Amino acid sequence: MKGFIAAFGLAVAVSLIGAPIVSAYEEAPVPDGGTITGKVSFKGAVPAPKEFDFAKFPNSKFCEQADSDGKGHRIVQQVNVKNGALTDVVVFIEEIEKGKPFKFEGTDVKTDLCRFKVQGGPSTLTGVVVKKAEIRILNTDADPTDPKAATGVLHNPHAYEQSGANSSTIFNLPLPEKGQVIKKPVVLRKKESTMKIQCDQHNYMEVYFQPVSNPYYAIVNEDGTFSIDGVPPGTYEIHAFHPILGAQEAKVTVPAKGKATADFAFAAK
Repeated sequence: MKGFIAAFGLAVAVSLIGAPIVSAYEEAPVPDGGTITGKVSFKGAVPAPKEFDFAKFPNSKFCEQADSDGKGHRIVQQVNVKNGALTDVVVFIEEIEKGKPFKFEGTDVKTDLCRFKVQGGPSTLTGVVVKKAEIRILNTDADPTDPKAATGVLHNPHAYEQSGANSSTIFNLPLPEKGQVIKKPVVLRKKESTMKIQCDQHNYMEVYFQPVSNPYYAIVNEDGTFSIDGVPPGTYEIHAFHPILGAQEAKVTVPAKGKATADFAFAAK
């Protein structure tokens, strides 16, 4: 009997591992959907960029080809503001469980001269993930002038689940060869948590992700504007997430086949 139970448990575990990911979100026609537009702005003095000494990290000459001040430092501007508009913000609605099609095929990130870049969006600092969906990290870096890095600059993407001041490791894997791809499911255990990836070899390489559960989100444009269409009529709490400045919420009522506006203003902490 014990053997049967053990075998049954193993079979269930295997079947679950191979089972497709089922989302709570349902696709349905939205004939009277409306549109939410808005702008994200920044008030006050923009925080200074972070500086990292290239000499303290591997592959300094190779990595110095991008975002360098010409004095041996990587410059990382985590709060990007242009004409008062804040970029790198994800705007999203959580509580919509049924609506327009949601064809999310995973999140793609690549390395580029010792920088992480999020693919398919206007931001290189911020992206989105879906829980249990795949995240793929491609290494495109190689240094032909360095025999040790000619076939690939070693990166070590370290993924964290972040919730407030707490963080825990999701995965931590080496990425030594150009063309190599890490593929992992997004495992986030807390409802309010976000995801961060940092390279353990080059600590100035960082990228952040807001989990979403439906297609009603947008990453703001360079001018801080965004638009979310096909929204079922109703009143919602809409969220704006910036990885450094935090999150804000606003109430918005979307009329049938109409338009609603939600603006956000961030400031330095």
